[in-house]
Amino acid sequence: MNRIRLYRSEAIVLRRHEVGEADRILTLYTPDRGKLAAIAKGVRRISSRKSGHVELFTHVAVLLAAGRNLDVLTQAETIEPFRGIRDDLIRTTYAYHVAELTDRLTVDASPLPAAFWLLRDTLAALSTADDPSLAARYFEVRLLGLLGFRPQLFTCVACGKTVDPDGNAFSPDLGGVVCPACAPGHREAVPLGERAFRVLRFLQTREWAMVQRVALEPATRGALERLMQAYVRHILERDLHSVSFLRGLRRVGGTFETPSSVRVGGSAD
Repeated sequence: MNRIRLYRSEAIVLRRHEVGEADRILTLYTPDRGKLAAIAKGVRRISSRKSGHVELFTHVAVLLAAGRNLDVLTQAETIEPFRGIRDDLIRTTYAYHVAELTDRLTVDASPLPAAFWLLRDTLAALSTADDPSLAARYFEVRLLGLLGFRPQLFTCVACGKTVDPDGNAFSPDLGGVVCPACAPGHREAVPLGERAFRVLRFLQTREWAMVQRVALEPATRGALERLMQAYVRHILERDLHSVSFLRGLRRVGGTFETPSSVRVGGSAD
């Protein structure tokens, strides 16, 4: 008789869907096993002790039993619920966005601890940041870098020359900045103003503790969102579902005011 193989892990709940009358299948992202699917049996029953611990975007400690097709969640205990996300529709939508991006870009059973900690820290940032869109952009840039899609922002991806801050465009097809001389030859390229260019390089080269103090004007916020959506669309060959929700909330999200205690300039280079 085979023994049941149990293992413990930390996890963040990326996605869930209901099965039968009382069960749920969870998509979990873990530091040591990467992305995995697990069934939480009976979790939708009122009497279930696990139900409150496996809400979306929760950082949780889990005990799982390895199964033939699906692992089975046997225990769960919340480490951090990120309550600030749940109390605000805009923050919740950005949390859906970073969770969906993680789900779409990663493959099962391919551990990348840095991606897990980035996701955890981003959910924490989304709970409290003055501008949650900035936390989402930071997450996109950093996750793409971890997964081999790091945008090239320092030299032209067409001719190789070092780029100045002004007059550039971003080519999703080539994965980086094209200089003013090369941009006309790349019709798919997204215009990249000087402010958005500097902010992108700041996101790529600075830690969140400094990035979170940057103030984005609405025009720059919108430009960064459109650019990153175009790049992710090129990589995935489709839009994320969360993009339509974010578009609907853009007007509301644009009202966020942020402290301007950090100026983004040439020092980001």
